[in-house]
Amino acid sequence: LGREPANLFLEPVFKYLSGKTILVTGGGGSIGGELCRQIIKYKPKLLIILDVYENTAYSVQQTLMRNGYTNFDVVIVSVCDVKQMEAVFEKYRPEIVYHAAAHKHVPLMEDSPAEAIKNNVFGTKTLAGVADRHHVKRFVMISTDKAVNPTNVMGATKRMCEMIVQSFDRKSETEFVAVRFGNVLGSNGSVIPLF
Repeated sequence: LGREPANLFLEPVFKYLSGKTILVTGGGGSIGGELCRQIIKYKPKLLIILDVYENTAYSVQQTLMRNGYTNFDVVIVSVCDVKQMEAVFEKYRPEIVYHAAAHKHVPLMEDSPAEAIKNNVFGTKTLAGVADRHHVKRFVMISTDKAVNPTNVMGATKRMCEMIVQSFDRKSETEFVAVRFGNVLGSNGSVIPLF
């Protein structure tokens, strides 16, 4: 890194999650999966691990089971599928949503911009709309530093996602927020191994 790592005191943040029903989209991915592994330690009422890709969701499921956790369900569905998302929210009634599902690989999204827009932008719009209609207490979108004055398709789609979240926050009872991460060490799409 060229510097000392920043150590954060996250205990109060995670204690807030205790006893709540929490949904993590992209829950099988590197960032979403790590969120799931951290959240489960703080005894949520139920953790819903949602992903479109069953292999990584299965891996997170097996890790949690090996560590003795049982208060979670895995749901395989796309955040772009409004009917399925409505069914998930109707069944589980999540109080908190962490939206980590997104296409994140910058060069691949340059080659597939329509897919980046479909998954990132329309997936976020669909999910935010469902969260709003189901009166979710808090919706946290995981964004990226590439959304700042974006110079690539992926960054531009994530900036659009932030704007969607800001728009919903102005009119909804749900608290909508976005948090930007830089290159998360060990995450899928991190540029550090390439460098």
